[in-house]
Amino acid sequence: MSSKRSDETFHLLRITLVDVKPAVWRELLVPSKIRLDWLHLVIQIAMGWDNTHMHEFIVGTLRDGRRFGWPNPDDDPLFGLPATENESKFTLAQIAPAKGNKFRYWYDFGDDWYHLVSVKGVVAAGPHQLPLCIRAARACPPEDCGGPWGYAELLKALSDPRHPKHADMQDWIGDDFDSELVEMDEINTALAAYAGSWKRARRA
Repeated sequence: MSSKRSDETFHLLRITLVDVKPAVWRELLVPSKIRLDWLHLVIQIAMGWDNTHMHEFIVGTLRDGRRFGWPNPDDDPLFGLPATENESKFTLAQIAPAKGNKFRYWYDFGDDWYHLVSVKGVVAAGPHQLPLCIRAARACPPEDCGGPWGYAELLKALSDPRHPKHADMQDWIGDDFDSELVEMDEINTALAAYAGSWKRARRA
């Protein structure tokens, strides 16, 4: 996803999983005008999720902030959370236009994976293939492991062969999982492939 337009800008985002230790985070360069539904997929790829659960973007407080996702006709702002706005109608620049802005990306309404997304800067267009993951730390937790608290218990069990759940957790997670490993090349290869589909959609 590259551009030669001198007026185009890109956001440098820091995406950090909330309540997960050791910290799991990614730093991404993404077009400022990317639609939120496309940003959702960029985050999925960069973090390592499987996109098998619902999600929302939240600007402001969890209780009273603006929510962006797939609109739900059953939302009632009088008796529950504010109504969900259509994420395909908004861009990153609209909800977080400047350095220092923050919002949340909520994935899986059962395990409740909250991601804090911080705008570290807004920069001019460059020669990069975008979106691009430029820094990262640690592997994404496995899907359906029980959220941050379940993941903490999983790591505890895996690290201690004497833990009563060690064998069960090892069988469940398999031999390939390494919580400290993040494959930057794989992330950027997947982002590049997705960038092609986004570029075609913009031309359609």
